[in-house]
Amino acid sequence: MSIAWHYMKNGAQTGPATTDEIKSQIASGAIKADTLVWREGLASWVAASTQPDFTGVVPPPPPPAGTAGGPGAITTDAADVEQNKIFGILSYLPPLLFLVGLIAARQSKFAMYHCNQGLVLTLAAIAVSIANMIVGMILVHIPILGWFLMTVLNLGIFVGIIVLVVMGVINAANGVCKPLPLIGSRFTLIK
Repeated sequence: MSIAWHYMKNGAQTGPATTDEIKSQIASGAIKADTLVWREGLASWVAASTQPDFTGVVPPPPPPAGTAGGPGAITTDAADVEQNKIFGILSYLPPLLFLVGLIAARQSKFAMYHCNQGLVLTLAAIAVSIANMIVGMILVHIPILGWFLMTVLNLGIFVGIIVLVVMGVINAANGVCKPLPLIGSRFTLIK
């Protein structure tokens, strides 16, 4: 007869499960080796790693830095994410709301990541706007075609910035530290 184990997962008691099922979950990373387990005959809940049935089970290695969430993304502590998610979201909203997180959550890696992304996005938007004004001063002298090109250019820049803002807000709201396309992985101004 196989042993019926119970274990804690996401704060809830789960089970019964066989020894092989628990081993498989540890090996796949679904639960950790220090997950609390219990079976009939044990006086209390104990870490799975303390039980002879689970010795030798090797959990998967942590992902290399920059792989969680896609290329260039970083991993952060779940408690940090939950505590500072609002600062991550605010970092992308104008005008200069990344300063709120920079001041209020300086100790948070999650908030600082998104503050950096917000600052880089703000600086990129300013630089593109200045370049657009210069190009616009040239295009305005070309009748009809110049005005049309200037309108298309202005609309493209506006839509591009809005798309990057929305992507940043979605990443922060989902608790992900993923760089924005084109600009996000190029500069680290806030650490």
